[in-house]
Amino acid sequence: MKNAHYLYLILSIVGGGFTFYFVYEGMMLHNGTFNVIEFVQSTWTANPYAKSISCDFLTGAIAGTLFILLEGIRIKIKYLYLYLMATVLIGFAFAFPLFLFFRHRKLA
Repeated sequence: MKNAHYLYLILSIVGGGFTFYFVYEGMMLHNGTFNVIEFVQSTWTANPYAKSISCDFLTGAIAGTLFILLEGIRIKIKYLYLYLMATVLIGFAFAFPLFLFFRHRKLA
């Protein structure tokens, strides 16, 4: 597919949108503040299902972040640090597809 890289861009926008929406929803439950302790407790201690998906995501996010770093260095992606910052500040669901979009464009 000639324009397959746009699928990554769409996934990045959707991933960032979902991340923003649910963080916003959580903030509204806490009177407009982001409660880090509540966030961590809800994902790691709520129940075994939440722990399972959190561990699954964490493993994938670590592998994906290493891929961003190593592949970005290998093919000399500009502003590589921005993808790493976006992973921490916005979310992996936004940063990884965005990196794949620019990687795909560079390799095309």
